[in-house]
Amino acid sequence: MPGVIVAAFYLIVVVLGILSMGFQLLGSRLLGPTFGSSIIVWAWLISTFLTAFSLGSLLGGWISSLAADRRRAFQIASALAAIAGLAFTAWFGRGLVEAISLQYESITTGLFLSCIGLFLVPVTMLSSFGPQCVQFLAARGIKPGAASGVIYGISTVGNIAGVMLTAFVLLPNLRVSTLLYVWLGVAVVALGGLLTLLHRAETATRPGNAAPTPASSHDSP
Repeated sequence: MPGVIVAAFYLIVVVLGILSMGFQLLGSRLLGPTFGSSIIVWAWLISTFLTAFSLGSLLGGWISSLAADRRRAFQIASALAAIAGLAFTAWFGRGLVEAISLQYESITTGLFLSCIGLFLVPVTMLSSFGPQCVQFLAARGIKPGAASGVIYGISTVGNIAGVMLTAFVLLPNLRVSTLLYVWLGVAVVALGGLLTLLHRAETATRPGNAAPTPASSHDSP
């Protein structure tokens, strides 16, 4: 792959990592005015995100195993679902949390419904691209184990950057409502770029097109 494409691909992987974990901190601020910031709130929030990461990995692995045309369709559907979920949270998040808290006296029920309604879908769909990014590298000649290590290593760097950037730079200077729209805009750009790269890779490896040159054991991913 040309160097620019490689750099763009890795940058997108980092950005998706930033979006996922930074979104968790935004979620805590979204829930805070209604439910507070106790250990119970964080337990539900973290559990919801871990559930979404797990479901996303399973979904992404399944999508990766599909035939090319179906895989492309599900990739587009996953990206649109992620964007729709982020848009819903940005537009209706605060109102939904308040409505749920008024409807249910139990904080456990309120937190469960709020976390599921606002965070599960977008984080699941964002996470579903992890296995597909692994497949992207593996199809370029990088061994699957190495490809998996690279993707999840770089993604974790993005997670760390997302936590630190959101906590120490963004939240002290911008409103949560503004940041939710920033997250939405960045997700649109990142997912659009990733879909383009995945589609180009799929087209390049179809019969009749030139096959990519396998990476040697000394190539750096």
